[in-house]
Amino acid sequence: MKKKQLVFVPLGGCGEIGMNLSLYGYNDHWVMIDCGITFGDERYPGINIITPDISFIEKEIKNLHGIIITHGHEDHIGGVPHLWKNLNCPVYVTPFAAAHLRRKLSEVGLIECVPIREIPCGGGGKAGPFEFKYISVAHSIPETQAVSLKTPVGTLLHMTDWKLDPRPLVGSQTDEQKLRDLGDTSLIALMCDSTNAEIAGHSKSEGKLRDNLTKIISACSKRVVVACFASNIARLLTCVYAAKNSGRSVGLVGRSLWSMAENARSCGYLKEVPEFLVPEELSYCPRERSLIVATGSQGESRAALSRIASNNHSDIFLEKGDTVIFSSKEIPGNERAIGRLKNQLSARGVEILTEKESFVHVSGHPAQDELSCIYDWLKPKLLVPIHGETRHLRTHVKFAKNNNVSDALMVENGSVLRIYPGPAEIVGEVKTGRKAVFGRELIPVESTIIKTRRQMALSGMAVVTISMDGNGNIVNEPLISLPGLQEIKRDKEDDLLSILIEEVMYDVNNLRQGSRQNNKIVEKTAGRTIRRVLKEERGVRPIIQIHLVRI
Repeated sequence: MKKKQLVFVPLGGCGEIGMNLSLYGYNDHWVMIDCGITFGDERYPGINIITPDISFIEKEIKNLHGIIITHGHEDHIGGVPHLWKNLNCPVYVTPFAAAHLRRKLSEVGLIECVPIREIPCGGGGKAGPFEFKYISVAHSIPETQAVSLKTPVGTLLHMTDWKLDPRPLVGSQTDEQKLRDLGDTSLIALMCDSTNAEIAGHSKSEGKLRDNLTKIISACSKRVVVACFASNIARLLTCVYAAKNSGRSVGLVGRSLWSMAENARSCGYLKEVPEFLVPEELSYCPRERSLIVATGSQGESRAALSRIASNNHSDIFLEKGDTVIFSSKEIPGNERAIGRLKNQLSARGVEILTEKESFVHVSGHPAQDELSCIYDWLKPKLLVPIHGETRHLRTHVKFAKNNNVSDALMVENGSVLRIYPGPAEIVGEVKTGRKAVFGRELIPVESTIIKTRRQMALSGMAVVTISMDGNGNIVNEPLISLPGLQEIKRDKEDDLLSILIEEVMYDVNNLRQGSRQNNKIVEKTAGRTIRRVLKEERGVRPIIQIHLVRI
């Protein structure tokens, strides 16, 4: 980096929804805003959590002065427990997000290691040459903050996850006066939420949703389940209000939901709310008198709603006439999982409501009218879209230019955007990508481990153990197992194993004695035989492992 140069380098969140991680650099000094994750899907068998590849900033660790967290959503804070050991710097965070972070750090044994610096909403601090101030904004989780970053060459604003809501129900309204004041100081750049940049108009208010959900739930005659994100404390309070006004008691199902509710209560956001019912209490509560808030709105197989829908929950079951309300957005990529979940519910005679049929959800992100309003308040010299897929970012650039923003530039993960000296320009790229959380390790998503798991999931596996003496004679019948290929206790499967054993012994025994004494030749021959037989008998090409034991 050249001297007195201010740059913006996103390592996650630009060109995708989730995994937000942004770097700002000045004079070889760095500060990070947010450190998020995304979740694994069918491309990554057995992988639940994916983080950004931070190898670039790991090389600059001595000059990384802190991580500033905007709020407690997993795509902004969830990477800290997995990446902090490689960053080793203070984490600046508001009280609610700090409570959530401490729980997560306790789970991985880092609670005593990570220096958490609690900053009140609207407060600030200093990280190297960067002075930062929080500015409260409305969102679906308490204490969401925009970050004003003052540098020696000017001030910029990092504004991710926000909306303009006159009735947010939890936390603060977006602080219009502070934003207007910031706009009067000649803001050199605005990094801005692009999630709903394609949507005309204004996002709907949580307050209006409360009114409508109350009407819907009051009209239901039997058990009601509201599925939402665990972190959506505003929606939880909406459900509490709706339950109170329809004569129902509220219970929670889902570990992450209980964790978030406890954080909210400890921070004073549930002062007037009675204790929630646990699943066992819900099991004997009259169906028409209970309202269940559950995790699993995205069809996650291990979440509460999926277990309830498949009748695998120990305390909660659904029957004909019950209602499930999906009070969340369908995240791209989850359509099939959500579809399977809905089919399970429908097969049980459950009524299903989603945002497609009814007003049961509001977004926590700004639509176009709100973006225009922010441009007017802040008057940024440069607009950089963040927090969105590629089409969202492109639309945001075009929209900003059509709304009197003098300059707007699209960046991707890994882009090095020089903000100062101007004009703003992409001047390079750094390594970026994804790492999978594999136990206690981070591995590349392109690793052999994940490729092997994917192949196993698609085609199964054949494991063969051959025992031979020093002269190259097979001592016992080969042991063969077929994970993912073999049904248990079926004659047809026994026939397949018999064929495999017979063919392997025949082909190996037909090798010359010198070849039978060569491990590589024996392993190659046995592997070729297994591959041929399975292709002929099953039409599959599994992973094959040959274990040769010399006795």
